[in-house]
Amino acid sequence: MKEFLKKYSYTVVKLFVNQFAIALFGVGLAFVSAYAQNNTLRVASSIGAILFYLFLLYVHMWEVGAKDGISAEARGTSRGLWRGFVIGAAANLPNLLLAILIGIASLAGAGGLGQVTTAIALMLEGMYFGILSVPIGDTVLSGQAWVYFVIILPAVLVSGGAYVIGSYNLHATNILIPKNKDVKNNGRPK
Repeated sequence: MKEFLKKYSYTVVKLFVNQFAIALFGVGLAFVSAYAQNNTLRVASSIGAILFYLFLLYVHMWEVGAKDGISAEARGTSRGLWRGFVIGAAANLPNLLLAILIGIASLAGAGGLGQVTTAIALMLEGMYFGILSVPIGDTVLSGQAWVYFVIILPAVLVSGGAYVIGSYNLHATNILIPKNKDVKNNGRPK
């Protein structure tokens, strides 16, 4: 465990910093579209921010998986494909803690705690702010405690999936493959 933390703590912090940066971007988009009083724009901009966030996760975790895959191949050891999911979950620990606090506040009827933790969660997961703030019928998703558990899943799944794909040097898109004449054989030098 200590070795895992030593090796991947920078990655976890980097994933969280990326999340925070995209969250600020998402909140800004949500406020602009709310000011324009356009719910369609709010949802569309939120979906765009979410996809951008997941793409950043994919790129970073693919690189981590690729490095670990090369290392495992050279040493003849197991690839440890679970690592990507654990890294993704570790980067989302603050989100999980907030979701638990929101759930407890919801069950206990502690409105003040629920409002404060919901506001913090919406700022830390601001890319979802536009979707969560648009009413669906009489319900606004940001007022539902279960939503804060669900919005953690895409980041963990993308992190784990990208790590596995990177570990085997597979590409979901050609966008990350260098266009270099000296590089052949699926990204490996001649």
